Amino acid sequence: MTDSLFGNDIDRAARDDAIVNAYEHAGRTLDDLPYTDEFETLMAKVRETDEQAQHREVFHRLHNLRKASKLPRLGRAPSTPFNLSYENEQLLIRLVRDAAGSLGQRDQLPYTQDFDDLAGTFTRETGLNLDRHALWRVIAKLAK
Repeated sequence: MTDSLFGNDIDRAARDDAIVNAYEHAGRTLDDLPYTDEFETLMAKVRETDEQAQHREVFHRLHNLRKASKLPRLGRAPSTPFNLSYENEQLLIRLVRDAAGSLGQRDQLPYTQDFDDLAGTFTRETGLNLDRHALWRVIAKLAK
């Protein structure tokens, strides 16, 4: 049987150490990390110790580690969120609430079908074609 991120086969501390180490090397803040090449590199490093690790699970674990003050502070995000019109911001807030329940629950969206559906709806309704990283950055900014 292969070890998994949330299984009992690998010690939790060892898994967390691998995730934190990979996060440090990524060099992006947690809000700036999803849908980037750096997250893919992070995933490759995590999969060296847990080959079944999934994007969604690792992103969720990073949030838990941040809440437990186990992630280093990396400073400011290297990217700046795209500026939307007020109307498009309101549409995006509604779409996030519909998908996640509230803007405060946005962190459950990356690497899910709900996020992909939200992105498709946003593109269709606005005519804007933001990549997933840019859309996520706007969502993260709106929630602050």
